[in-house]
Amino acid sequence: MPLHLLGKKSWNVYNTDNVARVRRDEAEAKLREEEEERRQQEIDSERRLDLLRGIKPRDLPDVEPKSDPPRPARRNDVDRKVKKRKLPGEDDTDRDIRLARLEAETSRNYKTVERSITDTSLKDQKGNINLFADERGRVEKNDEAEKEAQKKKREYEDQYTMRFSNAAGGREGVRTPWYSTTTQTPLDTSTKDVWGNDDPMRQKREQARNASNDPLAAMKKGVRQLKEAEKERAAWKAERDRETALSLDQSLHSSTDRKRIHGSTELDDIDGFDLNNEARKSREHKHRRRTDLGINMSTVLEANKYKIYIPQP
Repeated sequence: MPLHLLGKKSWNVYNTDNVARVRRDEAEAKLREEEEERRQQEIDSERRLDLLRGIKPRDLPDVEPKSDPPRPARRNDVDRKVKKRKLPGEDDTDRDIRLARLEAETSRNYKTVERSITDTSLKDQKGNINLFADERGRVEKNDEAEKEAQKKKREYEDQYTMRFSNAAGGREGVRTPWYSTTTQTPLDTSTKDVWGNDDPMRQKREQARNASNDPLAAMKKGVRQLKEAEKERAAWKAERDRETALSLDQSLHSSTDRKRIHGSTELDDIDGFDLNNEARKSREHKHRRRTDLGINMSTVLEANKYKIYIPQP
């Protein structure tokens, strides 16, 4: 039968009274824990003050073991009590003495554990004062044992773990990394083919294939071709400049020769028309006319002197 149909039952876990009782018990337990923690902190602070003042710290109060709340007595509880058995050759008195001694030792160990938990020292192993030491105490570890365990753990992890330190030598020691050297070791390529026959050209084919697949080799080849093209372009440009200079020099020489032959420093001929020649002809004509006039005048004067008639041209 579903539980929501049994709300009238006192043992129903969903009953309002039962839920309230559980919450009340939880609140009381929480208050007891907070009170116990506060009392423990007060005791620890008093002991710290005593240590700072240089006096003997106060003794810790006996910590009573927590006992379960009493439960109502039931029938046959006395009968249910387990009796301690006697050891062989032991009577009732010896058994009681042994049990009392065992109980006292157990209680002493319990008090020692409680004292070690609450009694925290203000000084650590190095002698430094720590006013905020952990109240629960610290478990001191053996450094050598910890190092040995860490070493074994690392050796086990090295079997399936790859670390960056392995690039520098790993367990073999620190050495020069492989990527810091420029020398390249040649690959040990077999000189035999797949059938076991000698093939001396196999290494060359392997090197050629590696070079063709190597992007760095392709980049170097491109740079080399670019430099060769630049050299060829520079040579072609120099040859062109030289030919241009030679052609210009030849044209200047030919022009100078023509000027020297014609006796003129500047030629202005257009279809046989020369300004210098026309000017020269005009000057020669004027000079010839003056000469003729001079001769004629002298002849006229002589003729007048001797009364001789000279016909004019």
